[in-house]
Amino acid sequence: MLATVDHHDQSRRRMFKTLLWVTLCFGALFSIFNATRGLWLLVGIEVVYTLLSLYMLVVVERTRYLRALTIVYLIPFLGVMMGTLANPDTSVGIFAWIQTIPIILYLLLGLRLGLIGSVLFVSLGLYLYTQHYTEKDPSDSLGFLLDIGMATLAITVFSHTYEHTRGQTEKRLIELISTDHLTGLANRAKLTEVFARERAHARRNQAPLALVYLDIDHFKQINDRFGHETGDQALRHFADVLSQRLRATDLLCRLGGEEFAALLPNTSAAQAARIAEALRERLASTPLDVKGTPMQMTLSAGVASLGQDGERLDELMNAADRRTYAAKRAGRNRVVSGEACALA
Repeated sequence: MLATVDHHDQSRRRMFKTLLWVTLCFGALFSIFNATRGLWLLVGIEVVYTLLSLYMLVVVERTRYLRALTIVYLIPFLGVMMGTLANPDTSVGIFAWIQTIPIILYLLLGLRLGLIGSVLFVSLGLYLYTQHYTEKDPSDSLGFLLDIGMATLAITVFSHTYEHTRGQTEKRLIELISTDHLTGLANRAKLTEVFARERAHARRNQAPLALVYLDIDHFKQINDRFGHETGDQALRHFADVLSQRLRATDLLCRLGGEEFAALLPNTSAAQAARIAEALRERLASTPLDVKGTPMQMTLSAGVASLGQDGERLDELMNAADRRTYAAKRAGRNRVVSGEACALA
């Protein structure tokens, strides 16, 4: 993910650490409190869980499996809570902790798992309450049950709404951060993110990976002759035409101005050159309509491949850019690959 997108993962990591510290503090307090009441089983459980929380505090910052670690923590955490609620000697005040369940689960696990966990453990907690106080005054028990049940339901609804809204907002922010506003294509930041993922996949599976640098021919003349509004229209036309000819796994992005790039996973340099040639032919045969007059657009392209031209994105971009410049010097409206450039 983009560095800005990783912020939410870091937020959950910090919230998890906060919960671990709370567990340490309250675990120590409750173990002392239950020891004074002679509830040694609960004391043992709380001591063990406090030590587990201490261990997780040590590893939480560097783990790659944050969600799995969180679930491993939450299952016994909620299990201890349910066990405490089921204890006949537990005071009625402990049932107020049921209200913390939706907040904890939604913040740490997200929308789907938060909802499932909240429904499951809140229902179990309320059921344990009804079993715990069946022998007491029914009117008092029913009133307390309704109070805590409705309050917990309200918290669950608010938590669900918050997490849903946060998810939609984050999704929109990701789109804004990684998308070129004019063409709707991915931007350079998105290319950097996807390249890192595809390079790791290519190295892991011994698969090829190619990059095609694409530049609109005579774009400055289009702007000078027809104006910037037509120039923007030309950029959108270019993006639309090329997008239709690429595979779903390919990434077409706008680098800036009239410069574009296509990242082609599982594609050799020779295959990428053929794909670029097909894009060139498609654009040349699909003129842009400018106030009822067809205007032909062409492109120059350069091809680079992982390994042969470097390991980093900037190395591939520089190699493909040089070949695009060679294509322009050779007359434009053509594709230059590594082999062709070497022959030249």
